[in-house]
Amino acid sequence: MMSRCARPSTVAHGLLALLLSVGYAASTAHAQNTNIVATPPGPGGLGTSLSNSGNTTNITGGTRPGGGPNLFHSFNQFSVGTGDVAAFVNPGGVSNIISRVMAGGSPSNIYGTIQALNTNLYFLNPAGIVFGPAAHLNVTFSAYFSTAPQLRLAGGGIFSATIPALDATLSVGSPVSFGFLGAGPYNPIVLSPGTVLQANVAVGLIGGSIQINGSKITAQRIIVGSTASAGDISAQPTAADPFSGASGAGQIQATPGTLLAAGGGAVIPASVDVFPNDITVPAGSQVNRTTVPGTNRVTQLEVVGVPGSTLSPLSFATATVSTPNFIDPVVFLNRAVIVPPPQTPAAPAPLLASRCASQKDGQFSSLVQASRDVTPSQPGVALTTPPVLQEVDARSELPAKQTSQGNKVSSRHTIEPWQGC
Repeated sequence: MMSRCARPSTVAHGLLALLLSVGYAASTAHAQNTNIVATPPGPGGLGTSLSNSGNTTNITGGTRPGGGPNLFHSFNQFSVGTGDVAAFVNPGGVSNIISRVMAGGSPSNIYGTIQALNTNLYFLNPAGIVFGPAAHLNVTFSAYFSTAPQLRLAGGGIFSATIPALDATLSVGSPVSFGFLGAGPYNPIVLSPGTVLQANVAVGLIGGSIQINGSKITAQRIIVGSTASAGDISAQPTAADPFSGASGAGQIQATPGTLLAAGGGAVIPASVDVFPNDITVPAGSQVNRTTVPGTNRVTQLEVVGVPGSTLSPLSFATATVSTPNFIDPVVFLNRAVIVPPPQTPAAPAPLLASRCASQKDGQFSSLVQASRDVTPSQPGVALTTPPVLQEVDARSELPAKQTSQGNKVSSRHTIEPWQGC
């Protein structure tokens, strides 16, 4: 774990806190500090390592299931200062670098450069994401940024920023969709004037409200989706309709000078996809769209109007996220946290069991309980949302003592085998 800060300033930190509490002012352009902190070993830790070389923070390590195409990273904080670089290092053979900021962290302020070479990049921070005026991407293929709490993988795996127990499901499955759980609103993504986001295949911005303040995005495909209620938005750049799983449109805001330009089309057809289709702009401004004749596919979206016109700043949630007492069992019984892919259109089958036992090193056992029933009645049926496991009881063989009947008794609980859930 390493925290790297450039140009530390108590005043700057105080100003940042104030901005995040009342909303991000689009006209603000002061520099931010680099603050990248890997999640330590334990629940949520994925072996991410940090090292510094000049103004570059190299991000290595991580978790790579089966030596396959996915490399997962976890952070407690992630912000990049002006002029600094956060470089996700590809060890070779990795197709997707998938990263998260755990729930309870601060919004990510990206004022420098995000780099991921010869790979796709997926980045989740449910607390919000702000791109500063000098923010840039150096990503070879696709780059997705989202404030969703989870990313679903093919085959049923879930990469969650709120439930570390779901790390047991991480796999070689390709990213499928960003999952928004529970009632909104979800935190926003904000682009400052001067921000330039570019990738060779796709750029995706998926979250609550999206505000683009005279910024420029270029890629073969640009996907900007805002949702106000639970649902899924595709994480696949080739999806015909990336928003088919979204259940409620949020709000996209943009000011004059905003330009979304799709071109090239060597890998996928050039297109600009936005959800909702209606974009909020300042009074006196308008959205101009360039479409492909015959297909109505939008390839360029430009906001024109009164120079310097602004929108009301977006607010970020500042309340501390309350998390359960997560445990990291060695064994999960009854598929308690294995979430099969959703079934459609049929509803999930009834769920039966709600408890599960875990053991570690033969010395310690924990009884964990979900907030609801979590075991499918048969393999392959769906769970609508992942369960949260909480420790409700624990048993230890040490220290133990002899009773008058000769039985060993733990200082806390009678030792007896637990026969599953």
